[in-house]
Amino acid sequence: MERLYRSETDRVIAGVCGGLGAYLRIDPLILRILFVVLAMVNGIGLFVYLVLWIVVPSSDAVQAQQDEMIRHNVNEIGARARAFGQEARSAFQSHRAQRQVGGADHAEQRAIIGGAILIGLGLLILMSNFGLLWWVSLARLWPLVLIGVGLVILLNTIKDRH
Repeated sequence: MERLYRSETDRVIAGVCGGLGAYLRIDPLILRILFVVLAMVNGIGLFVYLVLWIVVPSSDAVQAQQDEMIRHNVNEIGARARAFGQEARSAFQSHRAQRQVGGADHAEQRAIIGGAILIGLGLLILMSNFGLLWWVSLARLWPLVLIGVGLVILLNTIKDRH
């Protein structure tokens, strides 16, 4: 029977899904989607992924002691987190520099739209809690809210390009 390893060639983050897919002989994309869905539903997907990242050795690892392997995997998680933090920080700083150059009006407009959406949602929920919207089901309104937010984002993006 073949051993379970994290993939070094088929990896997005740590190679857990690539290695698990090779071990189970299924498409790693299915596993990635499953982990994301489980992470969004109850958070267990993220926990299981991190545990597998720590416990499962990488495919290029030599037969090392269990303690050394876990220490190496934890250090890898730390290094990836630091690299991700650096990338996020540089992206945020470049975005801030763009806003300071000429996008202050756009940022204010986005903040106004976002605030108006939040106020509107808050009013709908408050009115529903007081029974003022007995004829409207908020569960049926959520898709419309998502469509509205998506349209606002798309229209602002299209307007910015022209």
